Amino acid sequence: MYNSAFLIFLEALTPVHVGTGREEGFHVDLPVQRDEFGFPTIWASSLKGALKANIDQNFRKYLGSEPEEGETRPSYISILDAKLLLIPARTLDNIWIYISTPHLLGYFKAYLDIYNDIMNTQYNVNLSMLSQDKAISTKFSEKVFVNELDIPVTKNTELLTNLGLKTLLPKDIESYIEKQGLVIIPDANNQSLTIVRRSMMIQYRVRLKRTEKTVDTGPWSEEYLPMKTVLVSLALCRNAQRENKDAKSLCEEFKNKLNNKKSIYVGGKETIGRGLVKLYIR
Repeated sequence: MYNSAFLIFLEALTPVHVGTGREEGFHVDLPVQRDEFGFPTIWASSLKGALKANIDQNFRKYLGSEPEEGETRPSYISILDAKLLLIPARTLDNIWIYISTPHLLGYFKAYLDIYNDIMNTQYNVNLSMLSQDKAISTKFSEKVFVNELDIPVTKNTELLTNLGLKTLLPKDIESYIEKQGLVIIPDANNQSLTIVRRSMMIQYRVRLKRTEKTVDTGPWSEEYLPMKTVLVSLALCRNAQRENKDAKSLCEEFKNKLNNKKSIYVGGKETIGRGLVKLYIR
């Protein structure tokens, strides 16, 4: 059905809130979107809407019709959920460090498997090299203090190459990893999920009465993915027979248009400087 594809990496240039609305019983009033296992994500519908808003009107027809339009048109491009890949964590050794987990890298591997099948390539993430009970770091040995937790680590300076990420990650992201370091946290005992949750930014807000400058509404809490967070999505293209355009040329045109939009807003809070992400297209 799909004949062409490309990867979309998203780097948070500001804190990002792609939310689910107010949620009772959660640890914040306005949480971010999460997958079925509790890891932050950006659902495909939210990402597609943001991409569509940044594409010219002539190309939007390939992304399907809008509810207010009088006709129903299919979408020839599918956008998958943007899965968390790397998230900054506090550390005493270097202010912050990137962390990932075997589970999150498994998402990336699943997307690569789809990409390989469509594009006839052989990219891979070598999950077999990861330890089940000990973290692996590019920069630190013996132990590292991450998000107020003391984590025993094994040092591997060639971790990106051994994992197969060296040829896949955008060069900017690779440079950040070389400078700040990367730790792969084991998933055992939900340690990785705990550290990811502690990396989330929570901000308390109030709404003031304009004249009195006293509190009108609030406080309420909002959750954000921190700056420098990296997520990955996958775009799939099929032949647009109705428009007489093949999948490969459709994907190439879409890639070019996204490359012209280096940074876009995703989610809410745009007017208070939130939600700006940089796109890397591969």
